[in-house]
Amino acid sequence: MKKTLILIAGLAVLPAFGQEEIMPRPPKRPWVGGNELVRLIRDTRIGEPHHAKNLVVYPLFTSGRASDGYWTLDQALARRVLRITEKGEGNVPELLVENLAGEPIFLMAGEIVTGGKQNRVIAQDILLAPHSGPISLGVYCVEHGRWTAQTRYFGAEKEIAHNQLRQQLNDASNSQGRVWAEVARKASAVAAPAAASPTGYLGAALGDRDVKRKVDEYTRPISLPREANGMAVLTGGRVAGVEIFGDCETFAKLRDKLLRSYAVDAIESYGTDLGGRGRDVVVEFLRRAEDTRLVSKPSLGLGRLLGIEGAGLYGSVLVFHEQRGAHGVVHASIFPSSPVIQQPMPRPHPRRWPRE
Repeated sequence: MKKTLILIAGLAVLPAFGQEEIMPRPPKRPWVGGNELVRLIRDTRIGEPHHAKNLVVYPLFTSGRASDGYWTLDQALARRVLRITEKGEGNVPELLVENLAGEPIFLMAGEIVTGGKQNRVIAQDILLAPHSGPISLGVYCVEHGRWTAQTRYFGAEKEIAHNQLRQQLNDASNSQGRVWAEVARKASAVAAPAAASPTGYLGAALGDRDVKRKVDEYTRPISLPREANGMAVLTGGRVAGVEIFGDCETFAKLRDKLLRSYAVDAIESYGTDLGGRGRDVVVEFLRRAEDTRLVSKPSLGLGRLLGIEGAGLYGSVLVFHEQRGAHGVVHASIFPSSPVIQQPMPRPHPRRWPRE
């Protein structure tokens, strides 16, 4: 009798679904403790694309939109609450950084600091604690030919490192020699010989008048919604990278810098189209990102820095749960590990990807 009642109750529910096809639930994946990246991506919605030549930008949105609770590098330097100096007499891979404010300060991998004995690029995302005291900041040199003091305190370059160099910073096998080689390669690829810096400084190539004009041609037509938490960027039909922030305010402050870094690479690849499928490529990229694993990376700031590995992708996620945001994520950068578009991974019942 009980079985009969259960069957009747089940049949009574069926009409509520109408003619809509009911897909069986996909098998559960093994749970990875603390995998904030998976939860973040499954909460991500993809907006409508913005095109500029061979550059396509999709705004990304999450439900966890927090009010801004920390300052960026530019804000902190303008308010004189961030102090960056050489470590002792100078140490190429390290600087001393100190937060003098009562709020955390977010420093993004790829941002360039200028001064001291040579200009450097910040090696990884870090969230400095309020009144942090002096701590070591991991950096790479982007000015090969200078080791003489210019200023006691460092400032910030208007441009950040181009995206290919930002990707390289996330590579566990990266080295100072590889950074210098990439700086020289990019300067030769996008800037005229006359723009070359006598000290081999990356900023000289990025600040070249012709390069800036071309970058402006890419970024001017792109106007992302202010509610966006991040973006997926395609160059030549393939995903060049995905950036997702825990709040839209921080993304808005760093968006132009990031767009320009991707545009510098788009200049070099102009005329190359790998035949990508637009939004489908972004969907597949994000789905692959769900299959990556997270590994702890050393960080002296607030929260945890996690490296992204596997599924043909890599990058990093900075997580700080005390700061309200999209699943505790301050910033996630995800990059392809190969320039070739990988074939979609087979999935028995792919879920629909929500559209903004």
